[in-house]
Amino acid sequence: MYPFLCNHIFAVELDTIQNSEFKDINDNHIGININSLHSIQSQGAGFYDDKNGMFKNMSLISHEVMQVWVEYDGGTTQIHVTLAPIKMAKPNRPLVSAIYNLSTVLTDTAYVGFSSSTGVINSKYCLLGWSFSMGNTTLEIDITKLPKLPRVGSRSPSKVLMIVLPTAIASFIFVTGTAFILLAQRKLANNELLEDWEVEFGPHRFTYKDLFLATKGFKNKNVLGAGGFGKVYKGILPTSKLEIAVKRLSHDSKQGTKEFITKIVSIGHLRHRNLVQLLGYCRRKSELLLVYDYMPNGSLDKFLYCAHDKPSLDWATRFHIIKGAACGLLYLHEKWDKVVIHRDIKASNALLDSEFNGRLGDFGLAKSYNHGTDPQTTRVVGTMGYLAPELVRMGKASPLTDVFAFGTFLLEVTCGHRPVESSSLVLVN
Repeated sequence: MYPFLCNHIFAVELDTIQNSEFKDINDNHIGININSLHSIQSQGAGFYDDKNGMFKNMSLISHEVMQVWVEYDGGTTQIHVTLAPIKMAKPNRPLVSAIYNLSTVLTDTAYVGFSSSTGVINSKYCLLGWSFSMGNTTLEIDITKLPKLPRVGSRSPSKVLMIVLPTAIASFIFVTGTAFILLAQRKLANNELLEDWEVEFGPHRFTYKDLFLATKGFKNKNVLGAGGFGKVYKGILPTSKLEIAVKRLSHDSKQGTKEFITKIVSIGHLRHRNLVQLLGYCRRKSELLLVYDYMPNGSLDKFLYCAHDKPSLDWATRFHIIKGAACGLLYLHEKWDKVVIHRDIKASNALLDSEFNGRLGDFGLAKSYNHGTDPQTTRVVGTMGYLAPELVRMGKASPLTDVFAFGTFLLEVTCGHRPVESSSLVLVN
């Protein structure tokens, strides 16, 4: 179990732990051990002053350098161990002595009958030097040639460190605090409005950050078009890489926003190849952003009225677009779970995908109600030239008023002229 529990071991211990199991006298002693951890003789660490013969204590854990002399006389079998400070001559009186015939212990002839030896140690038992002789007086150790004592404990900080360290810490705190404030301000600037009632619309809500990245910061080069309600931007969602169109609208969160978003989410469930898919929305401060599928060929009116930068549409393509818009309108009126009145059918709201399929878009003015019931609308909304006479007189929108607007749209596509040549107006009472 212990390395000393065997024969042929001679040791001098410098012990700083009192172990009752080995009958140590204290926690600061020198002992002579023969084949065991039990000391046959031991004495508290110190030395006897040659001047007055008084005993002076020394601490083995004082971190001071000290000398130890170990002597053995083969004739008298006398063992002497002496301790003293580093610059002091060897005291005449040894610290601890014992009589033991070491020839019975150290059987190797190379170690039998040594006369004396001396060593220089520090209190952490680091051996700095050693002198050994047989039959003669041991040579003194030249302490000037001893290696430097290993540093014990913490090093006192330099003046440069005392100046630089606080400055570095203060600079780090300042930079970290500034970065935190800037990030907080940026997050606050991009903060989105989210009220309790919007939680149920989660799948239809986009983060402002995603839309900002998708449109590269809503830069002008990404603008697809602009109208009375705001601009439309092209974007690519950073995660899915889906191409989208983002419409930015101004809104007052205190005036019907809940009803408007509820309608947007409801219309977002519409699925038809001739409808522009409304993917969702985002609210931020005074803005409402609507997210749609991207239509590569844009709106139909650009082909009808901007012939200088768009190719002219032949009759087959125009008929194909009209038929697509008609299929979309039929789905809204009869094929979906509810009746949806678009209320703003016109060439600028008919968009074209990559194959020039006509798709109805912009459901911002749409109204829905259950099949078999009457629509409860009393507001006249739409664009001048597409409004049915009964809508203007009674303010009641219905599938028939959409059909009237579609008839105007059909003539518009066929003739290539607007129903009203002056600027379009949106009527709201």
